[in-house]
Amino acid sequence: MSIERKTSDRRKLRAGMVFVLVVAGTAMIGWGGLAAWQAVTANDGSSFATGGVHMQNVATISYPNGQTPVTCTEQVSSGNCGAIFAVTGAAPGFSASVGTVQITNTGALPSTFALSLGSAVTSGAGSTLCGDLTLTITDSTGASVYNGALTNLGTTPNLFKATGSPSTTWNQNDTNTFTFNLALPGSTSTDQDSTCTADFTWTQTQA
Repeated sequence: MSIERKTSDRRKLRAGMVFVLVVAGTAMIGWGGLAAWQAVTANDGSSFATGGVHMQNVATISYPNGQTPVTCTEQVSSGNCGAIFAVTGAAPGFSASVGTVQITNTGALPSTFALSLGSAVTSGAGSTLCGDLTLTITDSTGASVYNGALTNLGTTPNLFKATGSPSTTWNQNDTNTFTFNLALPGSTSTDQDSTCTADFTWTQTQA
């Protein structure tokens, strides 16, 4: 009887120890978890976007009669902007304002602008007309942009904007209008029945 009683007591003791350990573990996990307070903040929707350089080009032929302005942008028709001039029937001694181009910075970034002669080709009976033509370009601030032989135009950098104080840095919506004047010497004798075809390029660069 005493041996069986001891065995039973040991089993009860082990069962009690296991129960105590289970209760203790539950307390550590359950009650400890309830005591872990939290606070949360979130930074959502962060973004990074770039600006662009964009221009509007409005060309108007003014000689002999004003024509409808042709508007283009580099995004849509960079290679198909309107002609600046279309003179016909000129004779030695010709001199007139032949066209204008209004340039506007429509992009978000400050920019500088330059004008360059892409090409000037003489066709027809003569071969010197482009070189004989004198080109004068002025802007709406009254500044002289270029005055010389058409074929020597090359690149004229750092054009002035017209809005605000004169500056070569154009901010968004800054604009200027450039007037083209052509003259043919009265002494020319080799330019009869000739045509000079010229291409001009306006280049915008982030400032």
